[in-house]
This record gives sequence, structure tokens and C-alpha cells, in this order.
Amino acid sequence: MKDKKRETFVFRGLGFPIKLINVPMRKMVGEWVIDVDFEKLQLTALLALLEKQAPLSGAELKFIRKYLNMSTTEFGKIFGVSHVAVIKWEKGTRANLSTDLCIRLYVYDHLLKIKDKDFRKFYQKNS
Repeated sequence: MKDKKRETFVFRGLGFPIKLINVPMRKMVGEWVIDVDFEKLQLTALLALLEKQAPLSGAELKFIRKYLNMSTTEFGKIFGVSHVAVIKWEKGTRANLSTDLCIRLYVYDHLLKIKDKDFRKFYQKNS
């Protein structure tokens, strides 16, 4: 196996493009593939989504739901909507801004188990 670094690489394996910089590559079975810890990549992408300024896209919402290992029904119940609404979000109909914020706060609170002052800081920054 050979190793190298690629200056930039657009990874689309999470459902939306992520630009990776100085990504390690490894030649396996004749093809170059990225050589990263995918669990760490997913968590890093999730944290970046929570902080992004624009509303979450359908693909990003789908990634979040799948990362949380939830069905559309389970995800919808948390935010007071039907599974059909979640499917529509994932296909491109944007969730309203307050729901978008609630989704981010839910993930931030339940996944990261943060302290109250950090939660307040995140809420103030994103509301």
C-alpha cells in the first residue's frame, strides 16, 4: 500500500459535500481512497452543521437524523411534526427557522451533554 496526502478533496459520502484539506490518502486495490477515522469525520461534520449560519438543507437534516439513529417518525415526534413533514424536509422543503434552531439545540444538548453556560452561549449565538 502507498500513502500520500491530497491538498483538497471533496467528500460526498455523508449526503452533502465536505471539503477536506490535506487529507491522507491510501492506495487500496488499485484505487486511492481517503484514510480517515469516519466516526470522527461524522462528528466533526455534525458539529460544523450545528454552527453553520445558513438553514440546514434536506441532506444535512437527513444526516443528522441518521447520525442520531432515528426513524422519520421518531425524529418528527421530538419536534411535534409527522414523519411526512420530516420526509419533506429531507427532500428539500425547508423546516421553519424556529424548528431549525430547535433541531440544532436538541442535538447540541442531547449529544454533547454540555454545561448550561455553553448551551446559553450557543443559543444566543444562533437565535
